[in-house]
Amino acid sequence: MAKNLAPIVMKFGGTSLRDEDCRSYALKQSKNYHESGERIVVVVSAMGRKGEPYATDTLVALLRDVGHNINPRELDLVMSVGETLSSAYFSHLLSHNGMPAESFNGRQSGILTDDNAGNAEILDINPARIVEALDNGFIAVVAGFQGVNDKGDIRTLGRGGSDTSAVALASALGAEKVEIFSDVDGIANCDPRQVEGSSYLESVSVNQMLAMADEGSRVIHPRAIKASLKTQTPLIAKNTFNDSEGTLIHHDISKKKEVVAIAHRESMVLIEFALEHKAASHVNGVVNIDSKRLLLNDDVYLSDKLAQLEEKLGFYKLSRHWATISVVFNNKVSKKPAELDYAELLDSPDTIIRYLLKEVKVRETLKFLHGRYTS
Repeated sequence: MAKNLAPIVMKFGGTSLRDEDCRSYALKQSKNYHESGERIVVVVSAMGRKGEPYATDTLVALLRDVGHNINPRELDLVMSVGETLSSAYFSHLLSHNGMPAESFNGRQSGILTDDNAGNAEILDINPARIVEALDNGFIAVVAGFQGVNDKGDIRTLGRGGSDTSAVALASALGAEKVEIFSDVDGIANCDPRQVEGSSYLESVSVNQMLAMADEGSRVIHPRAIKASLKTQTPLIAKNTFNDSEGTLIHHDISKKKEVVAIAHRESMVLIEFALEHKAASHVNGVVNIDSKRLLLNDDVYLSDKLAQLEEKLGFYKLSRHWATISVVFNNKVSKKPAELDYAELLDSPDTIIRYLLKEVKVRETLKFLHGRYTS
């Protein structure tokens, strides 16, 4: 019998599911809760990363090989395949390891979205079928990153969409917590792949984590963090491959201990317009710099976004390989910005110091700022 009617939501990213060895660790993490009698909802990303057979980027490449002007409806359909396959496979794997499970795609999970292909917002969730599965003793395995619009067409939720699926479902189910599993030990004060001396945070406030995510931290997406605000669902970022406690993302605004972290974005395209313009809020994913310049991710959606910008804002110049680096405080900035002769200091909120620079200088700058602000 379950200890608690409130379920635990576990989300496994692509690196946790990429091969048999990785999936064995995801099974172990699931088994720990199953044997304790907990009700479990598992949200899964597509298996693996770019170049691996079932990764989303690999599937999209099938269309891009034909031509780059892809109909957004077809693109969403293909982009949803990886998670759908992953949910069926992992459900089957759980069941064959003594943990009865049922898989659900976005429609079956009751996730209703708007009609914004490639970056849809969740409007409502009716998780009746998931609750039924839990009541019948099954683990519910949900395909992340997707829902359906009011016509029943598949819509994907944009970068980090599986995190958003997990947290939104947790809110709809009244879940005890969401554990987001990846291949790192939690939320670091700087990217550990870039800076060897980075350390993992024991806890961080939801407001600071939201600022970090907005500034490019990729462990948890901003939409996922925002989805936790209404119900104040605790989020824990953990490593699939060990038993570390991870980082608790909490909603206790009374904690005043100073926490400093560094976030960054790479693979950005700098757009400069001939004339001044208002913020380009009509295009998703825009990072506004000033009245003439903005940044966009250099991804599969870029050509469509550029067409939208040109139609609304006119002629532009484009250059690639840009990045931003942001020092994020949990209170107002208490330290003077560092002077970097190759980077531009940008306007930012009073809890952030933000720089614009070329991508080639990212690692060097991260190391310098980490030493200056977190030691």
